[in-house]
Amino acid sequence: MKILNILLKISLTGILVFMLSACSNQKTKAQKKTTAVKETSTSNVNPSENINTLMLAMGIQKFKQKVVAPNFKLKNINGKTVSLKDYRGKFILLNFMATWCMWCRKEMPHLQKLHDRFIDKIFVIIAVFSDREGAKAVKPFIKKTGYTFTENSGTYNSALLDPTGRVTSQYRVTGTPTTYLIDKSGNAFAVAQGYRDWSKKEAFTLIKNLINQN
Repeated sequence: MKILNILLKISLTGILVFMLSACSNQKTKAQKKTTAVKETSTSNVNPSENINTLMLAMGIQKFKQKVVAPNFKLKNINGKTVSLKDYRGKFILLNFMATWCMWCRKEMPHLQKLHDRFIDKIFVIIAVFSDREGAKAVKPFIKKTGYTFTENSGTYNSALLDPTGRVTSQYRVTGTPTTYLIDKSGNAFAVAQGYRDWSKKEAFTLIKNLINQN
């Protein structure tokens, strides 16, 4: 019986070691597989899966369900009233910012590069400035910095003014910068709270895939 118990223990130990070894190998293979996916060209990846992966990598929160983006009307820096619906048919990056916001200032050069990259596409960056001074603060700031991401194709200049914070509150923005992604049908499907580098490869690929998907 003692010999039988010893043989049984040895057998069970061997099986356990084998199982742990197998799990370890599977984990290693999975890690290698994940690394391979990240390095794979986006043209070889399922677009919807790639979009989710890119959003996750950029810390963008995707909604479980799309929701109709609340429409609003605001004046731009030239005094013209602009509605969100005016941009229906375009993929929208709606960014809530302010000229006094340090992280907004840090994000603006990246938005400029994103604008330059997709300037000839059905894509628009809408900047909503929450400066209380309105055009008095925003217009000279844009002129001084030379940013053109607020100047989009078409009739409307998208440097919009929200001095009372009405629209900012409507979108439940608790801090700037905050960005909403809105599809061509006017549905908001994701939000990014805080600073993002919109000029890195992942951001360019994400926007490209989103435009093509819609």
